[in-house]
Amino acid sequence: MDVGHLFNAIKKQPSLACITYVDLASFIRHASLLKNDILQPQPQRISVSHAPDVLPDSVMTFLATSLDMSSDTVDNLWYIVKDLVWELPMSAETSAEDEVAFKIYGHKLGLVECTLYPPVKTCTNPDCTAWQHGTLLKKEEQHRIVMFTHSEGAKPAWTVHLKCRGAFVVLSSGKI
Repeated sequence: MDVGHLFNAIKKQPSLACITYVDLASFIRHASLLKNDILQPQPQRISVSHAPDVLPDSVMTFLATSLDMSSDTVDNLWYIVKDLVWELPMSAETSAEDEVAFKIYGHKLGLVECTLYPPVKTCTNPDCTAWQHGTLLKKEEQHRIVMFTHSEGAKPAWTVHLKCRGAFVVLSSGKI
């Protein structure tokens, strides 16, 4: 389904008239992560290669409450995006595809799956003019690191330290 058809189908449903793009993207992402949970309670005759027409109650309730939507809205939205959701990879598949893409195309550009940035992007010193103007910290130091994970072992990563030119404040991710 292309984007034009998707938005036209949504526009034709009065219950979906107020849905935001962020809610639509969250709905699609959450539903794609729950494909196994959607499929498991379905009747045995349902094909695994096609999205079922009906969501299980637990998934329906989760999507409705987590996205602050009515059950009717979830049901209508599922009807429209179910085939798109079924084409998307699940989280484990996404991780594998992303990892391959970063290895092939990203590493030579200095891009990896995980770059640790400080949680704030502006100076934290209230006496600094950069803080007073809310300007971004642009002076940075990058360091290659090896991140050790429980599930995937050692992985390449970067850590970025941001410095304020005016107040000489150094901010780091705090995760290394």
